[in-house]
Amino acid sequence: MELTVPWYILVYDVVLLVGMGYIWWFFLKRWNRYVAELRPFIRSAAVFIGFAFVGRLLDLITDFYPLPYQDAAFAVLYGVSILGVIYAMINYVLLLERSYIPPKTVEFKPNPSGLMGAYVLLGGREKLVEIVKIIREHGMPALIFTRSPHFYAGLGELVTTVWVTQATDAGVPPTKLHVIQETAIQFAKEVKGSVIVIDCVEYLLLYNDFKTVFKFLTNLRDHIVLKYGSGLILFIDNAVLSEREKALLLKEFEPI
Repeated sequence: MELTVPWYILVYDVVLLVGMGYIWWFFLKRWNRYVAELRPFIRSAAVFIGFAFVGRLLDLITDFYPLPYQDAAFAVLYGVSILGVIYAMINYVLLLERSYIPPKTVEFKPNPSGLMGAYVLLGGREKLVEIVKIIREHGMPALIFTRSPHFYAGLGELVTTVWVTQATDAGVPPTKLHVIQETAIQFAKEVKGSVIVIDCVEYLLLYNDFKTVFKFLTNLRDHIVLKYGSGLILFIDNAVLSEREKALLLKEFEPI
């Protein structure tokens, strides 16, 4: 085995191989870590970075042994890797736009038949269809904070979803109640006759105590309903509330 390139080229190739290997290992470790919405991005990145790693490995081998068609192999491996990573990044940005960032380019006309008031829907998850019916019947633009953005996909441009999740930066963490509040208030301010929906209150209660969440909800109600004349609908699973907590909520929010 004889080195066919200057020593500094060998060092350069080794450093790049180690760096690329670390990045590949970083994504491979997260192959099954995240929720379904983010998993395709992680897996695509792992696959296409793997092509780059193989290319760097072959590049190091050619420092000692020339390989047939090595230039063509490098062109294919690096080309596929670059295009694949670009594809993965575009999908990631689209995921952010769908699940987190309310679109600012869509303008809704004020809806005089909008649902003004603060409401709570108590029950099992099967009752979520009631929220869909309400939005369709009133024809209201809605901003929905949810654990399942895909559930509202059939409502089209009428609805903007914000994914509430602790697992990834593609959504709003349940501990950042101030971010949820600011996003909701901004939407109600810009879109008259709209409704704000939070269908994952029980998820917020997993990461915050009831007193904190209750204070957040009543403060949000004051802004959304009283200040901007929009609607606020909460969905809460009955099973997570005590009788006292349920009574407090029903005192501030009208049951549906």
